[in-house]
Amino acid sequence: MKTEIREMKMEDIPTIMIMEKELFSTAWEEEMFIEEIEKQYAFVMEIKDNIIGYICGWKLLDELNITNIAVATDFQRKGLGKELVQFLISKLMDEKCFKFFLELRESNLAAKLLYENIGFRMIGLRKNYYHSPQENALVMGVKIIDIFKKG
Repeated sequence: MKTEIREMKMEDIPTIMIMEKELFSTAWEEEMFIEEIEKQYAFVMEIKDNIIGYICGWKLLDELNITNIAVATDFQRKGLGKELVQFLISKLMDEKCFKFFLELRESNLAAKLLYENIGFRMIGLRKNYYHSPQENALVMGVKIIDIFKKG
């Protein structure tokens, strides 16, 4: 399965919104993706010109907070989420960004395992962070040096 990852464009938003509403109980609004595009850390993954995933993040100095990541249902559990995260990490290393963080639902064990496999570790808990349904968020992070130590 040959994928291509490229910068997210405004014309991608309608497709992304369909995925967002299918995958998340509390979907982002279009304006949130527009803001991500303007901040320059928003990417889509395609197969044969069809968007099957996306990842966004906010950079502050040498840290990046991954704000949203999704892979279409038909393409999940194929390593594509990992590919998206690794793409973003490698891209940001060129900009001297070495720390990465994200939040995920406490019940999302598949995502937790994915991030742990990359090298992320739990560093905190945000009580009642999510709504619909209400749930705690796990805060996970990784420093690039930890990835290299892991081998």
